[in-house]
Amino acid sequence: MATPILVPPVYSSPQPLKVSLWLTHAGESVATGDRVVELLIPGVTFDVEAPCAGTIISCECQPGMEVTTGMILGWIEPLDSETESDWNTED
Repeated sequence: MATPILVPPVYSSPQPLKVSLWLTHAGESVATGDRVVELLIPGVTFDVEAPCAGTIISCECQPGMEVTTGMILGWIEPLDSETESDWNTED
C-alpha cells in the first residue's frame, strides 16, 4: 500500500507554501529521511523528507503550486518489511 508524502506542519502563519522543486522523481528509490521535495515559504526554503524507504510512484504537486499543511505532495511505494529492515541495518 502506498504511503503519502505530506506537507508537514512547519509554519503557523497564513502565508502560502509553494512547491519549489522535486529532488527525486517517479521511479527513483529513497531511504527514510531522504530529501524528496523542496517547499518555499516567503523568505525560507525547506525540504520535505521521505516518510519511509521505497520508490517514488507519483509527484502530485508540481513546482509553483500552493500547498497547505497535510496536503499530499506525492506517493511512495514502501519496501516490504523484510527488505526495509535489510535497508536500515547498520553493519
